[in-house]
Amino acid sequence: MENGPDSISNIHRRWALTRINFSSYKISLVISLISSLAIILVIDHFYLNLNLMQFILFTITGISFLIFSYFLDLFLLRKTPVNKISKILHVSAFSNLLWLLILILGFFTFIIFQKDVPPNGYLLEGMMLAIGLRIGIFTSVFGANLVKAIKTAVIQPIVFLLFIIPSYVFVEIFFNVVAISFGLILIGLGIGWTILADRAGRPNIQSTFTLLQAFLSAWTENKVENIEKILLSKSRNKLVDTYIVKFTNTHDNLYLVLPNIHPGPFKEIGGSNLPYQIYNHFSQKAVVFHSASDHSLNIPSKSELREYLNSLSDTQKTIGNGNTCSIPIQLKNNNATVTGIILNNTPILILSLAPYGMEDIPEEISKELESYSKNEGFKRPFIIDSHNAMGKKIGKCENEDFLVAAKTCLKTLKKSPQYNFKIGLSNTKDIENHLVFGEDLGKSGLSIILIDVNKGDNDNNNNNNRFVIGWADSNNMKSGLREYIIKYLQQKGIRMLEICSSDTHENSGFRTSEGYYPFGHITKFETIADHYYKLIELAYKKLEVYEYEVLHTESTVKVMGMNQFMDYSNALDKAMNLTKKCLMITFGVILVMLIATN
Repeated sequence: MENGPDSISNIHRRWALTRINFSSYKISLVISLISSLAIILVIDHFYLNLNLMQFILFTITGISFLIFSYFLDLFLLRKTPVNKISKILHVSAFSNLLWLLILILGFFTFIIFQKDVPPNGYLLEGMMLAIGLRIGIFTSVFGANLVKAIKTAVIQPIVFLLFIIPSYVFVEIFFNVVAISFGLILIGLGIGWTILADRAGRPNIQSTFTLLQAFLSAWTENKVENIEKILLSKSRNKLVDTYIVKFTNTHDNLYLVLPNIHPGPFKEIGGSNLPYQIYNHFSQKAVVFHSASDHSLNIPSKSELREYLNSLSDTQKTIGNGNTCSIPIQLKNNNATVTGIILNNTPILILSLAPYGMEDIPEEISKELESYSKNEGFKRPFIIDSHNAMGKKIGKCENEDFLVAAKTCLKTLKKSPQYNFKIGLSNTKDIENHLVFGEDLGKSGLSIILIDVNKGDNDNNNNNNRFVIGWADSNNMKSGLREYIIKYLQQKGIRMLEICSSDTHENSGFRTSEGYYPFGHITKFETIADHYYKLIELAYKKLEVYEYEVLHTESTVKVMGMNQFMDYSNALDKAMNLTKKCLMITFGVILVMLIATN
């Protein structure tokens, strides 16, 4: 398991590269046009010293053709896997900026060498560097074959140059052997990179570019078929457990669900919205917790997700029942907090490192606590990863802190008396005209579990016997949010034990360092706390006596596995190393070119 999380962290680190892009097609359009105007100005004024009328004429013809060429590129690249006008504009902006950079560097070099006339070779070399970039992007991002990419890549730069300079100059620069030689080297580097980078992941990944295009289609256009097909082909069958506490009375059922499946990989792919799907499966009367699992347990496709959901009803086995519970307890060991409650002989433990945060709790912690619980005479415990503050992968010290606190909690629970109780469950769907949350919260919204333990006190409404657990269908929570809510409710006489997130990956793929918005990043803390308070008031009204069953289901479902992530990580590393080498060679060629062209 050591390589697994490292592979996922490496893939996540590479996510930053997808953000090297202009944020919208409008910005790309503006940059493309402005850089083109700058190219015309630099060439016609600084290199060729043309008069104002010639400059105006070439500006009109050049920009007119440039705008037409956007749609020409779109037409020529039709039927490629990823082809949109926004991406055409991105490519035009990048390639024009690169061309402009060569022209500016060339002119400065001309000044340094104190030549009489600026060398026209830079016009051609800058253009051919832009062509090389276009070839690389059209093959890697758009999915064009090499022949189509070359045909499409050369048209816009060559014709644009034809429209912005006098014909005699065009003839002159194409007889410049030095410029043509360096330009062909630059184009050759672009072609060589496309061939080698596409094969970088072999033998495990046949085409790096096919994987990239499938990812981009899913990320930017919500077209998930291709990426699911790739993920599914490399997935394997696994027997997974799901544990459910079903609360029942004469007219209602409520569910606490702990699936040993991880939400992911991202956006609408496979099991990314697993918590919401389970929530719906149980008639929107369920709270779906995050187990001690990682991305190796991602479901790769929607068809496999449906199979898993169907199995939740088909394979249920009762492994415990009762109508009593203990008073919840909470223990802290250094930064680790463990909240525990026991239902008859089934302990429920909620683990948190808030406000310091963490990534997924390792499966090893869950397995050790399961073994310890069995030796202590408990049934299988519910080990819940609260996932409620941003942080890094937890280390050995934090693991040990969790184990010490959890084992102490289990020992205490074993001796704890149990009482009859009432339970109330409320969700934001129960609030009339509730706030429409932003992209930091999933479709299942917020939920409150209110436990009213009957200790036999004279005052049946004694708030000291009432305990609240909050839940959010979100991908983690902003650090400090948990503490803010608990303090807010404490001032109102309410004891919020813990707040958990579902770790949904449906709201992901955003242009942030994490690729998602943790809960509280968009929605204000005050608004969230106020909604939890409203949910608690609703849960008070819903308090009823329930009996419960502890259910266990086993499902055979395809999961992504860790080897798949290792293959993707290795392919990315090889492609990136190759790219760095090609860039270094390109910079070297450009440096020699700037000197030799003079």
